[in-house]
Amino acid sequence: MASETETPATAIGPRAVPWLSRAAPAVHGSFDASAAARFGLREADVLDFSANGNVLGPPPGVAAALAQVDLARYPDRGASDLRAALARRHALPESSIVPGNGSTELIWSIARAFLAPGDSTLVVGPTYGEYAAASAACGARIETCSAIHPGSGLNAELFARAMGQTPPHVAWLCHPNNPTGTTLPLDLLAQLAQAFPDTLFVVDEAYVTLCQGVSSAMSLIGGGNVVVLRSMTKDAALAGLRIGYAVATERVADAVRRMAPPWSVSSFAQAAALAALSDLDHIEHAQEAVAASRAHLTDGLRRLGFNPYPSVANFVLVPVGDGCRVTLALLERGFAVRDCTSFGFPDCIRIGVRTISDQDRLLAALDGIRDG
Repeated sequence: MASETETPATAIGPRAVPWLSRAAPAVHGSFDASAAARFGLREADVLDFSANGNVLGPPPGVAAALAQVDLARYPDRGASDLRAALARRHALPESSIVPGNGSTELIWSIARAFLAPGDSTLVVGPTYGEYAAASAACGARIETCSAIHPGSGLNAELFARAMGQTPPHVAWLCHPNNPTGTTLPLDLLAQLAQAFPDTLFVVDEAYVTLCQGVSSAMSLIGGGNVVVLRSMTKDAALAGLRIGYAVATERVADAVRRMAPPWSVSSFAQAAALAALSDLDHIEHAQEAVAASRAHLTDGLRRLGFNPYPSVANFVLVPVGDGCRVTLALLERGFAVRDCTSFGFPDCIRIGVRTISDQDRLLAALDGIRDG
């Protein structure tokens, strides 16, 4: 039997892939039951501003749809009804749609489909950690292009230069970006997608549906090397069910679909997503609610002396001096926000928008911390 002091190279037993040590899990700072337990709190007693969802909650028809699900039956492996509904919504063939267990599962499926050990991948950040985590798990070489500034958005020159130095097999982008709330210049993306036809550009639009006046990269998928991710987890406040989808040409979509595990989209997720898609007014109202709550939050923060960065999304990045200290101080008062140290912004917190009454309570707590 191998002793505890033996190194992985000499230990007896199954050998993991050689690049496992580089495949560190992404940091997720959202509040959940496990986080509550670490601080001796009850999840129900904490107002959660660490996640970014729909201010209005799920569409009204979702609960009734869930009540009709037969627990004894397997889910439809292909989520055929959902694919058909999404194809109608986007005026695309069903073969272009790949549902998944949240957009994060699709990130991993894309990485498995298009990255082999030693391939290069470019993460345009600071941004969501799962792009690098999924790429590393496939043994890819990860290049990071720190081209996104929370105040001014993407530095187009830096991004174009990074693409030209070592054209990657996959380039990961978030639009609007998490955690900055800034958008991508889609004209630049179109130019680069044409200039680098062998690169797959993955555009994560998890938040775009909740944003007013933000254009989608969906029009670029016809070139064959752009895939767009959407998150109904965010759109329809279905975080507990996990549902997202990828949109791409048939060839790209088929590759992603082949790398997805079977039955990954539960019957509950499919039923909830179909109910949400039948209530498009809910999304329109949610966009209005997000815009109103974000304006209320940013105005309130400025009155307290903070200078939140501009955001088009359903969250706001706020410099507070010491993000970790403020996060813990708020948690002690019953409020969860996202410490942005893992994004490379140790002086910032990210606040997801909620109802105006909830935000008034958070602002009062921040005022107490500032005075304390």
